Amino acid sequence: MKQEIVAQSTAEVEFIAATTTVNQALWLKKILCDLFLQQKNKTRIFVDNQATIALADNPMCHGKTKHFNIKLYFLREMQQSGEVNLIYCKSEDQLADIFTKSLPINKFELLRQRIEVSIS
Repeated sequence: MKQEIVAQSTAEVEFIAATTTVNQALWLKKILCDLFLQQKNKTRIFVDNQATIALADNPMCHGKTKHFNIKLYFLREMQQSGEVNLIYCKSEDQLADIFTKSLPINKFELLRQRIEVSIS
């Protein structure tokens, strides 16, 4: 797939990823609603970049974010409206890394235990 946006900073990359995740979470929430299953709590989105959370929390336009695409501010709107809650998660605690990165064996085994997958 062709890349739609060229990011100019790590914070922007994380912001783009968080925005995409929020879009997917809202889509899943709508599907649950169509199946008559109501989600009562906010959707928690775990982000490993504190700058992303700060940018979503603070509506002030920063000099370093003036080049961000306007559609990315959807994340900020969803955070402020209470639809989602961005939560900081350290990089070493990211469980999804087991599916997305090549890892040393000790890190792989630790994450495998944490997602409760065992080998027989």
